[in-house]
Amino acid sequence: MQWIIHYDIVAFALILVVLIVYSTFNHLNTFSNRVYKKLLIVSLCSVVTDILSAITCSFCTKDEIIINYIVNLSHFVVQNLVPCLYCLFAYSLVYETGKIKGKWFALIFLPYIFNLILIVSTPLTDACFKIDENGVYQRGQGQFFTYTIAIYYIILSCGIVIRNNKVLGIPQRLCVYLYSAECIILNILQLFFGEYLLQEIGIAFAMFFIYLTMQNPLEYMDVQTGVYNRNLFKKTINSRIFKKERYSIICVQVEGLSYINEKFGLHNGNVLLRQIAAFLLSFGKTNGVYRISNRQFAIVFSKHIDFNIITNKIINRFNQAFNFNNINVNVNLWSYICCLQSSKNIATVNDVFDIIDFSLKEAKQNTKNSVVFASTDILEKRRREIEIIQAISKAIDEASFQVYYQPIYSLSENRYTKMEALVRLIDENIGFVPPDEFIPIAEKNGDILAIGEIVLEKVCSFIEEYHPEDYGISTIHVNLSVVQCMQENINIRLMNIIDKYRIPHKLIDFEITETTADNTSDSLDKIMKFFNERGINFSLDDFGTGYSNQSNIMQYPYSIVKIDKSMVWACDSNPKAFVSLKHTVAMIKDLDMVVLAEGVETEEQKELLNEIGVEYLQGYYFSRPLPVAETINILKNNISKN
Repeated sequence: MQWIIHYDIVAFALILVVLIVYSTFNHLNTFSNRVYKKLLIVSLCSVVTDILSAITCSFCTKDEIIINYIVNLSHFVVQNLVPCLYCLFAYSLVYETGKIKGKWFALIFLPYIFNLILIVSTPLTDACFKIDENGVYQRGQGQFFTYTIAIYYIILSCGIVIRNNKVLGIPQRLCVYLYSAECIILNILQLFFGEYLLQEIGIAFAMFFIYLTMQNPLEYMDVQTGVYNRNLFKKTINSRIFKKERYSIICVQVEGLSYINEKFGLHNGNVLLRQIAAFLLSFGKTNGVYRISNRQFAIVFSKHIDFNIITNKIINRFNQAFNFNNINVNVNLWSYICCLQSSKNIATVNDVFDIIDFSLKEAKQNTKNSVVFASTDILEKRRREIEIIQAISKAIDEASFQVYYQPIYSLSENRYTKMEALVRLIDENIGFVPPDEFIPIAEKNGDILAIGEIVLEKVCSFIEEYHPEDYGISTIHVNLSVVQCMQENINIRLMNIIDKYRIPHKLIDFEITETTADNTSDSLDKIMKFFNERGINFSLDDFGTGYSNQSNIMQYPYSIVKIDKSMVWACDSNPKAFVSLKHTVAMIKDLDMVVLAEGVETEEQKELLNEIGVEYLQGYYFSRPLPVAETINILKNNISKN
């Protein structure tokens, strides 16, 4: 029989082109890449020997039987190695450490070893083929065994993919399934069209598809620095998490790059990045170095390590000069470092990114070149923050923030004459969220603007509906945040809400903290003047905290200064605190401002504050913050006593 080798020639050309292109570029030194390159070479050898065997079987005479045997045996050896290596490639996509465990070694290599013994013994046993005395090639019964082994490898490859479906991406799964389908279909076709050599063209297309989808060097390489990229980091960590393998991560966030780019140019900035990447690579080629964002590099170790030695080396390097154009330059460059070890509480690579992000934010609160040793507690904080962000967003969309009111007691009138409006977030999924937890988050992401307007709207609606002035309430205090005061035309927006409900302006009193005043000094004067002209006063909240200074209360026209509860509570145990509080109250009164003390919880505190001339008291001794219905009840009782 003369075989038709046209398809083999096409397969040879296709695999050769892929091998040349693949070898031209630098590739990641990963287990799967190494296996793929071997698979390309063996596939090429399989095609070549298939062509040679077709030629020798067609044209060799009986005097050239030895050559015929050598060529065909060589072809059987490499052709049957292809499915074995392909199965190993499927394994490498999942188990990227490069270590083949005992069970898997047996499953992958033992069948081929048995196959190899069968092939090598063929000249004695005629197992795979026989070349008779006339030089005619005849199939042996042992070929059934070689086909069975090939089918075994197909099933095993598919089994590896199915078992590890969560680890592998769609292109990876498709490659294995495509190869399996091609092998089955082409082998069936070759049974009916024996003269056509079809197996090698199927292998060639599989190799080409793998290259396009998985072996492109740009897919996992950061071209700018020459290290691995975020895609491979995600793939690597997800694989380790899925297989419950240990790992350690050192993440380095580089700061000062924008200054470098402006001062020395973008080209030198890129040179600097490559120097940093090369330095991190010095910690061992077996430890992958990844660029996971513009400013962040991660070193991944395959075990738990002692972080101190490496982090100290990194810090020392950033304290040294860097080289531009063979000149050592001391640049304003520093780093923040996060260290993380594998944990059963880390379920996905997204958890890893969350821990890194939160840890680096924490590190930035410290000095330059500081190190944070991350824990899964940070992950819990992150999850809690996400839940709160979602609850805030939902409450804004539905305007479902609740406003509670805490009455303010007048010592001179012996009744409640003011109230403070306090926002409350009660979510159906996570329940009550304390204000000191959700307000900083809302301030950070800008949601405080919408929250502030919702609160003011609800306060105005409350005044319009219940007329608290009829119960002796002269003003309701509404808090303004630093973010609100920084917004252009905030005074117009707030005034529009107040006027929408046609309520007396004097019923509203805006409270601001000293930090708000310090951060909005340019705009606060205008805002206060605008509202003062319309009969709306301002109170200074939290006076007496670490931010307090006398110049602030002298600079702005506050009507009331609220003494922070920390100053009140300190008087219970510290006589010096009482002296400080007494003089603070006297100073405020001399400046012609009213004093209101927060945090009053006992009769003794009430009497003490009355003694030193405080006019108004607020705290749990009188009332906790109350929802609307309870607020109305307490106000009715308040007016009935007078």
